[in-house]
Amino acid sequence: MEKRILIPTHPETLTNHNEQLPFPYNLPLWRRRHWAQSPDGRHTAEIAEAWEVSMGNPTSGTLTIDGRWELPRCNPSFIWSDDSRYLAVPQFFVRALLFRRQRVILIDIAEWTIRASRVSAAYFQPESFTDGLLRVTAHPFRGPRLFSWRFPEAMPQFCKYRSCSLKEVIN
Repeated sequence: MEKRILIPTHPETLTNHNEQLPFPYNLPLWRRRHWAQSPDGRHTAEIAEAWEVSMGNPTSGTLTIDGRWELPRCNPSFIWSDDSRYLAVPQFFVRALLFRRQRVILIDIAEWTIRASRVSAAYFQPESFTDGLLRVTAHPFRGPRLFSWRFPEAMPQFCKYRSCSLKEVIN
């Protein structure tokens, strides 16, 4: 018997639409993959495969930008700014060699720099990124708390990637 592999014909089909699933599995945090083009159409971001970080928990995969730039352990709930300059993505990291947390990674496409939030939480979900205002929900399925940062003014609240000392932990 011939084995057939279905390949999506449009990149939009790479987004896992899980609206039919029960809460909280219908949230973007549980996507198995996600593809998004920047609003100006010049860049793409994709997590082709994402897997649960542990049984029943949100997913994680490798973010690829423009098919060449990779960032591991990212959640497929990333979002572009409306001016296409920034990409915001939650990323998992290990805190104190034991606890898995997330921070918000901000990728400045114009300067090709990466910054990380000093705030961490069990889970973050980007909600919107309009007129420089990034809105992110911490713990969207259990005691949600909204964070907002206006860029570029909020850059001091983010540190250079890989040299972060996290200052605030949200439980």
